[in-house]
Order: sequence, then C-alpha cells, then structure tokens
Amino acid sequence: MKNLYNRNEMTPKERAAALSSGKGADRIQCCPFVGEVGAKFIGVKISELCHDYKLMADNEINLYKTFNFDSVGIGPNLFGIAEAMGTVLGYPDNDMPYVDIPIVKNYDDIDKLIPVNPYKDGRLPLFLEASKIIDEKIGMEVDVSSDFGGPFTTAASLRGTDIFLRDTLKNPEWVHKLLDISTESIFNYIDAVCDIGIKPSISEPVASLNVISPKQFRTFVKPYLKKCVDRIVERCGSAPSLHICGNTKGIWEDMVDTGVQILSLDNVVDLEEVKKAVGKRVAIMGNVKPIETMCNGGKNEIFDEVKECIGKAYDNPKGFILSTGCKVPRATSKENIQFIMDAVRIYGRYPLRNNFAAK
Repeated sequence: MKNLYNRNEMTPKERAAALSSGKGADRIQCCPFVGEVGAKFIGVKISELCHDYKLMADNEINLYKTFNFDSVGIGPNLFGIAEAMGTVLGYPDNDMPYVDIPIVKNYDDIDKLIPVNPYKDGRLPLFLEASKIIDEKIGMEVDVSSDFGGPFTTAASLRGTDIFLRDTLKNPEWVHKLLDISTESIFNYIDAVCDIGIKPSISEPVASLNVISPKQFRTFVKPYLKKCVDRIVERCGSAPSLHICGNTKGIWEDMVDTGVQILSLDNVVDLEEVKKAVGKRVAIMGNVKPIETMCNGGKNEIFDEVKECIGKAYDNPKGFILSTGCKVPRATSKENIQFIMDAVRIYGRYPLRNNFAAK
C-alpha cells in the first residue's frame, strides 16, 4: 500500500493554527474515529491494549505516523469513568468494552458512590500515563486529546441504560443526584488531564434522540454538559468538541448552547442542514459512514462520500473537519483508512472553491 504520509505540507498543529487565524492551509483537517480498532495494526488484542498504557500510547503513535490524522488521543471513552466508580466492564478479545454489571442496583446504592480519584481508580491512571507518552512523542506536531463519556452516559453506565431511562420518568430527582456525582467524577478527570496539558473532549451517545426526547435532553443532559464544557474552558482556555451518536436533529441549538467548539455528528444527519442551522455558531465535524463506506466500501465509495461531505460543509462559517460518523468497525482495513486520508488531500485541498462550485 502506498503511504502518502510525506505528502502533507503542514503538520497538524501548523494546519490548525493556520486555519484558526484565517490564513491559508494545505487542506482541511481530517480526524477519523479509529482508536482501539488500531490494535490489530500493532499486532495486539483490543483487550490487551485496554489494560496496558504503553500499548495505548503505541497504538495512537502508530496511527498518527501511518495516516497523519489531525488529532490523536486516548481516554476513558464511554464507560471508563463509570468503571472507576464501580461498574464492571466486559472485555472481549477483539471488540470494544461493554457494561457488564452496573454498580447502582438500588436507589440506596447511590450513597455508596464516591467521586473518582483519577490517579488511583479503575483504569484512569493508565489513560493519564498513556497521554503523557503520546504528548511527549508526537505532541509537538499534533494536538493530543482525551475523550470521556459525558454525565448522562456515565450515569447510565452506573445504573444500566434501560433502567436509568425509566428512572428519568419515575424518579427524576434521584436521576439528578446520580448526574451530580457523575459530573463531580468527570470534573476530577478533567482536572487531571488538564494538569498534564491535554485537552479533553466529550462523547454523549446515550443522549441521542434515538434514545431520549428533546425535552429529556434539555432537562437531564444539557445542564450537566454545560458544566463540563465550562470546566474545560476554565482549565484549557478553549471549549471541547462534543460527539453524540444517532439522530440529533432537534437539539443542535441546545448542543451549541453548552458552549462547545465543535459538533461531531453521526452520518444519519445531513451536514448541510446542520451548517444552515448552527454553522454560524460552531464548527462541525463528520460524517463518512463508518460501516457501509469505511468498512464495507472500497476506494471509489470512500472517495465519493468524502467529496460529498466536504461539498456540503467546507464553507461552514465556523469551520469544518472531516471525520467518520462514529468509530470505524474493527474489520475496517488499513487500506480504507488510508483512502479517506488520500481523498481529503484531493477534495479538501485549499482553495476549496476550486473543487466545489459556490452554492
């Protein structure tokens, strides 16, 4: 496979700085969601990588050096903070961790929960150590981040998602109490990450409108997300990105109201619609199909969809970053990940107006 790594004219940090200052750049930014899926490229199981901070770092460094993504990072992801609070995760050899045994079985169990110590609890110390190594090795070239599950997703992982969603209807005051302690734990992780110079990012998949209503989002999700965003801004000086899986049409304005800098969007939503709705307020990121295109497609399908995504959103007033709609499946080939980077060098090359007619 031909590696086009050396064809980049800027490092990711140079590219980001040029774009943020309004100067010219070689191409738009591209950050596909690969993460732990890259374990197979360094010859280890995902379950091994999840428990070894050196392998975590090796994976991210290898992904960067192989594909030249515009961001890298390792973090607790969806369930790591809940795990550090007592929830038991399952670890398939070659698939992503999942919630096996939630810690909060009865309402009274909430009184046993203690906000996490990120230097001691669960696997959180591993993510901190891996982040230090990644930043030391390649942080001079590329921004390093640490993604965590937001308060709603963390609370659902402590309780079990189905039961937690019923609790929002049956016992909303208790749900707010669980969200409060989840947010406190998240604050502790935010502070620890920021102390080593790494900027956090947020994923909140349980807050999808495939799962809850806009009213539930505004009641149980939005206030706690805003607290986390405010904390990150206070500690880092700038706001994070926010990814919510599935359908988010109907809460785009609410998501932006939290103060985030970037909305990362699933492929089920239309980038052009998002641009028209909130593009004057926030950068948008997305949204090549991870399964149909990245995993099951080939070069032509990937190139066509990259061109389509860029064509819809390249002129977003607050900026656009090409990505996948969610994490790519483990079966995704190295060639297909290279194809998305090759395609962005073609269709995302500045000046973009030469590639796409003004609409």
